Amino acid sequence: MIKKNVFGVLPDGRNSYSYTIFDDSGQSVVLSDYACAILQINVLDRNGKLRDVALGYDLLNDYLNDKRFFGATVGRYANRIANAEFTLNGNTYKLAKNDGKNHLHGGVNGFSKKLFNSTIKDDNSVMFQYFSPDMEEGYPGNFNLNVTATFTNGELTFNYQYSSDKDTPANITNHNYFNLNGHGTGNILSHTLMINSDEYCRGDSGLLAQAPSVPVENTPFDFRTPKKIFSGISTHSKEIINAFGGYDHCFRINRSENNFAACAIGDASEIKLEVFSDMPAMQLYTGNQLGIVQGKNGELYNSFDGFALECQHFPNAMNEPLFNDPGALIKAGTLNDAFIRFKFSTI
Repeated sequence: MIKKNVFGVLPDGRNSYSYTIFDDSGQSVVLSDYACAILQINVLDRNGKLRDVALGYDLLNDYLNDKRFFGATVGRYANRIANAEFTLNGNTYKLAKNDGKNHLHGGVNGFSKKLFNSTIKDDNSVMFQYFSPDMEEGYPGNFNLNVTATFTNGELTFNYQYSSDKDTPANITNHNYFNLNGHGTGNILSHTLMINSDEYCRGDSGLLAQAPSVPVENTPFDFRTPKKIFSGISTHSKEIINAFGGYDHCFRINRSENNFAACAIGDASEIKLEVFSDMPAMQLYTGNQLGIVQGKNGELYNSFDGFALECQHFPNAMNEPLFNDPGALIKAGTLNDAFIRFKFSTI
């Protein structure tokens, strides 16, 4: 069952709508056509109580002014592009420098600042569509993006389909911040995390991923065996805290038959999140720079109060052949697809 409601009114007078998708157990997700964003994820904990495990805001106006990408679909290219430029087919394209000297998450007015067209597809799915014109935010090509969001049996799946009439970089992800104990319950440092990755990308002073990826073994980036998030931060404070404020690093996901990428468990709720995707990489961000922000229900969020697992193509892949990620550059006239699935259960 899906309920559609007016979420708010944009400055230009257009309505924004929210969609609540229920599964058979009474769990639900709430999505917005603004930024194609996750507003709520209400799932059952070990005691059968619903907890909203997504950070966010109550009002559309807060999303209009948001700089943290709460729950948003980001693109045309997620993560960072070095020096905010790339060369393609003999042409150099200049992008907005909205993250120091680099370009981040599609620019100043990327997909996280757009109103998507939206249609209820069936009892469990909503389709969101956005058309990005040639040279929007500096990217070549008229770009079409379809996002089908489906929620059933505790699984939230985003299926992405996209195409362009010119060759262009493309990297779409969802930037939800999770707290599996429930938003507003404090930090996520005692969550248990496992990442299906043998290699990660070192970051430079601007947090730009460096190629090639290197082994996680004997580093604080080794999450192949489940461990508390704080264990890597606390025992490697010089490398993690001082340099980056926490984790904000890209991992090369090991390919597997079921496309498993990561698993996290809330220490108080025992809610388990499993992440699956066919994309080659995933950014772990532990909310290091959240600062203090008023979120839903008057809750104050602080740094480390949520974490993001952003399945994606490699950052800066169009400039860095050592990542060996040809899917980060799409060819004119081709239909491209990818998916991310968030599966919720309890241990």
